[in-house]
Amino acid sequence: MDFKPIDISMKQMVEHYTAKWKLECSEYTFSNLLMWGCGGNIMLAEDEQALYILLHWGNERFMFAPLTVEPESEYYQTALDKAAEYMRTHGIDPVFKGISGPIKAAFERCTGYELIDDRNNSDYVYAMESLRDLAGKKLHAKRNHIHQFMAQYGERYEYVKITGDMMGECVDVYNEWLSEKSPDETDNMELCAENKRPLVPSDGVILPATTVTFSPGESVYDVLQQVCRDYGIHMESEFTPMYNSAYIEGINNLYEFDVGNESGWMYKVNGWFPNYGCSRYQVEDGDVICWVYTCDLGADVGDNSMNG
Repeated sequence: MDFKPIDISMKQMVEHYTAKWKLECSEYTFSNLLMWGCGGNIMLAEDEQALYILLHWGNERFMFAPLTVEPESEYYQTALDKAAEYMRTHGIDPVFKGISGPIKAAFERCTGYELIDDRNNSDYVYAMESLRDLAGKKLHAKRNHIHQFMAQYGERYEYVKITGDMMGECVDVYNEWLSEKSPDETDNMELCAENKRPLVPSDGVILPATTVTFSPGESVYDVLQQVCRDYGIHMESEFTPMYNSAYIEGINNLYEFDVGNESGWMYKVNGWFPNYGCSRYQVEDGDVICWVYTCDLGADVGDNSMNG
């Protein structure tokens, strides 16, 4: 198989295969694949009858289920076998993800494969009332974000549909925002609430480098919970369905938005900031995990993925 990084020129090819599957999950939409794969994390290949999707997330490599042009195609067994053999010969455990709906039905027609429930990657349904009212403690951070926006802009905003002829203007606004940012803005202590400033250590370190023992299969989130429990450090989180992962709201009583509208907690492993939730990153022996508090959507701590 000749895998190549996904790019915009592959849109027609992908939609040629997805058209008849009537998939209700977002993983296989071209826009989703392109958005998450623009850094080379997602690669595509095709043979005469199937599309293959190879993913590389941090220390994980796996494939989405292959797609044949016709969902009922007898070639599906062959496509699965070819994909599994490719993974084995390239040192990858033959694991397929994103199995649901009609793809699950196709798998069940094949032999040699076992379907395993993966709760952390299940699809989800939003409660309309929760999104409408943002009630309760778990959604307080989102309410705070809205309140800060309203306090800053009041009635000086409007909802408009972004169209193609507005893209140049959008880019201009973004570039203007970048040019006006002060080099010292990332310190942002003047934005920190008075009652939160004593929580920020003078050297910026809540806990020095610490060796942790963990069990196979545990995640970055599991390790964080263990460390905070062992050292008596406050930590608050909530499960976020959008990312199928725990979201860290606060550590040491320092919460997102406590030091500006672009502040909050991020994690990195071996110097890399994963683009998925901490519950989904499985720890390996020797990994160096660091939780950092950003005041600038990551740009001030070495992650520029949110800033162009």
